[in-house]
Amino acid sequence: MGLFDKVFRSEKEKSKKEEGGGSVEFTPVVLTTRDVPKTLQETALKYKIASQQLDIRLIGYKTFIKMDRKEEEWIEVESDDWEKFNKPEILLNPNFEVKQEYEIEVLKYREEPWMQDLMLHIASNREKNRIVCTIKSGSILKSVEDLNAKLKKLIHKKMVRARILIGLWDLEIERKLDALTAKAKVEGQYIVPEDYSFDVAVCFASRPAVDDELIYHYKKKEEERERGDRIDYSKRGFIQAVEKGEVIIEYIKPKEGTPGRNCLGEFVAVEEPKSLNKPEFRTSDNIETEETESSILYRAKRGGYVVFKENTYDIKDEMELEEVSFKKTGSIDAGVETEVKLHINERDILKDAIGTGVEVEATEIKVEGNVGASAVVHAERVSIGGQTHQSSRIFADEAKVNVLRGYLKTGGIAEILRVEGGTVEAKEAKISQMIGGEVKAMHIEIGLLGANAKLYTVSGIVIEKMLGENNRLIVDASRIDVYHEEILSLEEKLETIEKKIEKVKERLDERKEIASKSESAVATLKQKILRDQKKGIKPKPAFIGKLKQFQKLKEQIHTLEEELGGLKTKRREIQERLLSYQEMVTRAKIVNRGEWKEYTTIEFHLLYPPIKLEFTPVPGEENQEVYLEKVDDEQYEIAVKKVEER
Repeated sequence: MGLFDKVFRSEKEKSKKEEGGGSVEFTPVVLTTRDVPKTLQETALKYKIASQQLDIRLIGYKTFIKMDRKEEEWIEVESDDWEKFNKPEILLNPNFEVKQEYEIEVLKYREEPWMQDLMLHIASNREKNRIVCTIKSGSILKSVEDLNAKLKKLIHKKMVRARILIGLWDLEIERKLDALTAKAKVEGQYIVPEDYSFDVAVCFASRPAVDDELIYHYKKKEEERERGDRIDYSKRGFIQAVEKGEVIIEYIKPKEGTPGRNCLGEFVAVEEPKSLNKPEFRTSDNIETEETESSILYRAKRGGYVVFKENTYDIKDEMELEEVSFKKTGSIDAGVETEVKLHINERDILKDAIGTGVEVEATEIKVEGNVGASAVVHAERVSIGGQTHQSSRIFADEAKVNVLRGYLKTGGIAEILRVEGGTVEAKEAKISQMIGGEVKAMHIEIGLLGANAKLYTVSGIVIEKMLGENNRLIVDASRIDVYHEEILSLEEKLETIEKKIEKVKERLDERKEIASKSESAVATLKQKILRDQKKGIKPKPAFIGKLKQFQKLKEQIHTLEEELGGLKTKRREIQERLLSYQEMVTRAKIVNRGEWKEYTTIEFHLLYPPIKLEFTPVPGEENQEVYLEKVDDEQYEIAVKKVEER
């Protein structure tokens, strides 16, 4: 015996003694038990060995039932008879009990070679009514005899060690393993590419009871808006606005739960539902009730805002307020389509009816007084009896304003008593007096025009009397919001197409020039090939190649001509669209029924080609109409004529 033999032998003996806490030998023992984990623990203590070093071999098992827990004796059920009891009406009976008894051999753990690279785990959900087996990615399944059966035994062994009943709710474990084991048999071994999971037992899941609940949807709308966007602390839900057909309140009825039974055989009880929120309120005729088996829906029969008074919910559409301010109401967001009409009564010229920085949105808003700094108003119809601050903004379909100093945009008619430096964008603007400011509209009518105003139109401007100087009257479709984006887009497209046409023409002219220079040489080459063919001489490949090159050049010319034709068609379509806008400009008329004042300028902007025509009226001239007159097919000039006095 050599020196190294002694060293290795002593190391092996030392390792053997350390194994099992000093116990070197363990004789397998056969036991019958209902609780495998407990039995393993007791065996480990008895033999003074770590429980992790023990394993089991499942020899057999028996299933026992009691139809009533008060019965003393358990009845053994054969596996073939189990389906008689595997029914909801039996398993969901709290008095039914089921247990299993296992015959196991407890032995020293020894990893078998086929399991060395196998990672197989058992897991369950919280209620343990569903058991899942997962074979981890990277596991190696080796082709051994009865691999499918070995894997099933391994799964059952892990199940009983977790106190899970076997053979009762198994979901065809062998079939789930077939695909994997078949690959292992064909290839000798199979490396699992990704986690492979499947159910190995599923029993009856419980369904918890549903407690009753009263949901105020009309209040939650504001809460959801605050969660979704940056919180605006000025919006405090002063008005709970709803649309017609909207569910404003919902009562969820209490619902009994369903008990279950888990894969350990345990009955899973559920609590009784709580009923604490049953509606005690009444509703008006403006709210309809829709009742189903699970809920009661309270739905708005009209748009408006929700009112709760004297234990009754109602929908109203008109509200009167003294003022809307950050301090008293916060911003009001009733929505434009809710049919809510607000009447704000503050008339004091030294106060704001709509305060600084607040936003008001409703279907109709009538303001008796002023609109403050940085205030924003949205509505279908707006009426303002006071004045608007220069930093205020108003958006509406129709608007009537006493004094406009801020910004107003309407999709329809804007009627204003006096514009003082404000800005108006509208389809049609009717203004009694204007001092400074800017108006953009399809058509503009002004009673008295002061100084320093800018008026942009498409179809025309009518001024009853001009009192001030330095006014600019401009006919330009591109400056009107409704047309601006499309005209800009058309102009950009036209510019892009013009560049493409230029490039295609360059390539086409280049190829046409090459073709023209090659015509005579190609004709000569064709004649030579024909002469050779008559003599029975095969044409030279170089000649044929030259002809093919020329033919390809002709095809390129044809393709470029088609592309050029398509681009020219697109250009013509855009030009026609721009000319349709230009036609509005050419039909526009600017009428001043009073006298022209100093430094008044009139401009007509043609779109295609882009030309600006300017005219300076003669101060003192009156009752004049300024328009465009066609000189020839492509040219216009500004014309002036007298209009009849009314």
